[in-house]
Amino acid sequence: MSSLREAQKQLTRDMIVDRALELFTEKGYAATTIDEIAVGAGTTRATFYAHYPSRADLMRDFMARVNAVLDRADGPDLATTAAGLVDVVRAGELDGILAWLESRAALWPVFRPYLDVLDEAAAVDPEVRALVRGWHEEVISDIVRGMQLAGRFSQETHHIRGTLAFTQLDYVATLWTRRKLEPNRDHALEVLADSWYHLLCDEG
Repeated sequence: MSSLREAQKQLTRDMIVDRALELFTEKGYAATTIDEIAVGAGTTRATFYAHYPSRADLMRDFMARVNAVLDRADGPDLATTAAGLVDVVRAGELDGILAWLESRAALWPVFRPYLDVLDEAAAVDPEVRALVRGWHEEVISDIVRGMQLAGRFSQETHHIRGTLAFTQLDYVATLWTRRKLEPNRDHALEVLADSWYHLLCDEG
């Protein structure tokens, strides 16, 4: 019975998240009310708050879904980590970087809408802002870890290199979502991979 109850709870959460994502994307985070989300999900305001006591809790679920798509698992310090990203930076091969970027780009339509809403929410909600900043640092830490394992570059430059690499990836990804622009994706990824290679791997 408890497993059935959990399945029903998860179904309700999924319906709330799906409708919230649609409304936040259509109307904007600040302009969307909890009542609109609840009605759209076929439930009530009370049920919404039973699952998500605050908007920030809903945004945490958004982030958890992003991490699930990206295979980001809990690390030893409770932050998330993606072993594939660490490994590709450690290996330091252009072809490997391009292949990893292409694999992430294939998932953009799935997870970027969540991140776009999270970015919008972060602009108005300090709690969400801290959540998003923390997640950015987790991704950057994976890039830094890859350089550390390879013994590449001076320690003092690792974080700025990781930050620049992440910022480049984040910017290119938004071209297909929030900004509704579609440059040649293959060319964009090739340029991005080349930039990552020189920034993170090429000490020559």
